[in-house]
Amino acid sequence: MWRISEDGRIDRLVVYATVDGAPVPVGTIIVEGGGPVRRSRFVYARSWLQSGFPIFPVLPLRTRAAVSAPHELPLPFYDAAPDGWGRGVLTAAFPRQVFGMAEFLAAAGNDRTGDLGFGPTPDSGPMQWVPHGDPRFAPADGSDSLDALVEAAEAVESGDATITHLRRLFRSSADTGGARPKAHLSIDGENWLAKFRTWGDPFDDPRIEAVCLDLAEACGIDVPARRLVRVAGRSVLLLRRFDRIGTARSGYMSAATLVGAAPSAYRTDVTYADVAARARRVGLQPCEEALFRRMLFNAFIHNTDDHLRNHGFLRRDGVWRLSPAFDLVPCANPRHVLAPARGHAGLPDPVAALPACAAFELERKRAAEIFAEIAEGLAVLSALLDRHRVTARDRETLAALMPFAFAPPALSP
Repeated sequence: MWRISEDGRIDRLVVYATVDGAPVPVGTIIVEGGGPVRRSRFVYARSWLQSGFPIFPVLPLRTRAAVSAPHELPLPFYDAAPDGWGRGVLTAAFPRQVFGMAEFLAAAGNDRTGDLGFGPTPDSGPMQWVPHGDPRFAPADGSDSLDALVEAAEAVESGDATITHLRRLFRSSADTGGARPKAHLSIDGENWLAKFRTWGDPFDDPRIEAVCLDLAEACGIDVPARRLVRVAGRSVLLLRRFDRIGTARSGYMSAATLVGAAPSAYRTDVTYADVAARARRVGLQPCEEALFRRMLFNAFIHNTDDHLRNHGFLRRDGVWRLSPAFDLVPCANPRHVLAPARGHAGLPDPVAALPACAAFELERKRAAEIFAEIAEGLAVLSALLDRHRVTARDRETLAALMPFAFAPPALSP
């Protein structure tokens, strides 16, 4: 059913959006050219143009095609595609397949972030493409335990993965983003994301992320529901997916897509204030104060890995708004990826970041109040380290890495 070229490449993807719990075809991605990196264009379906809505604020309803150049896909579709870990699983599972973005989208399955799906035809519904029709990769049946997924992820990382390991991850991880090992799973009828430890972590990363998420919540930041569990002697962080409410799916767009950043971009001259301004400009729910609070919190905990794909927006009930915060972990990088605002250095120093409030259209008084609220929330850090049984060694690492969180500085009058 999939339209495959002579060299085994996907030539067409029908895009589906979830409407009232059911997938509805909204348009087609047509892939053209040869070589590993091709170009594509997206065209809305005529039926969707008559009665639908823009599936992204940056992809308006119009008859003219949205072209991908200079990228492989129009930028919004990168948010529905697998990233580092998911791509690694797919390339390990199908070493003979040449993967471009179309192949990654088709093989990623139907549990991806957001509310989009992809299939071969307007009548097929969303489907997961199995390269070469390999019969060993059966459709997902939800039977893989968390223990089995941890074992499979570790086998992939160590280079010892068997076909059984890869089959498990093809079912649960092929659609995930980010570089760290993770998997989607269902627990008691709810959708969760499991995040695992990886080689080279400077501390027990899932455990410390649980601490930081609890800390963010105490500081007035919206974060996902979470559980920290122990599986086969390893910490695993379970995050309830914020792009799902029961069986309902929410649209998702990264800040990178919002500002038009290249998919491979990491360092950028875009700032937190630029993201907030762009969100307001394209009609998203205003988020200046929420982003300012997150920017200060990231400076307090030295989360300098705050790149554009670590910020996102959700569409619910027809309104796009800032998503809950995620990937909140201290990082050794000496500068933030996103500076607070134009003309302000990206140093992980909340006092130095405070004057950027004007770029967020916040008065200094209100900015100081937010600073004080975060400083007050940080008082629970010691209790959280105890509650999550953080080791003495990891506490020493954190104390050196995030001093402003352990001893919040005072603002001058």
